[in-house]
Amino acid sequence: MQRFYRVYLSISPLGQSELDKALSAIRESWTRPHWIRKLERNQAYLLQVGAEADFCDNQTEEAFGQRLSVAIWKKVGRYVKVAVEATSEDLPGDCFELNEMDYRKLMRTH
Repeated sequence: MQRFYRVYLSISPLGQSELDKALSAIRESWTRPHWIRKLERNQAYLLQVGAEADFCDNQTEEAFGQRLSVAIWKKVGRYVKVAVEATSEDLPGDCFELNEMDYRKLMRTH
């Protein structure tokens, strides 16, 4: 059974030229966000996006967070903090955030 999720992503710090790269990674590896918010402070950006859709191949929330983070890191070309909050109608919400150690490990295998 396919399950739909409400997902919120926070990605930072990004440079202005990296905003479109991160959005492109999200669109190519998952779906087009329903809303997008870009916050700037001292030329560093926080990108927040939200969408409701299913995960590819019935992935777990953790596998989804890893796959999406790797796609963003590859497009941006470096580590940025990616926080993924996923909720479904029949499951409690879950939040994932991968650190720089996870980045180094995952980028070696992808």
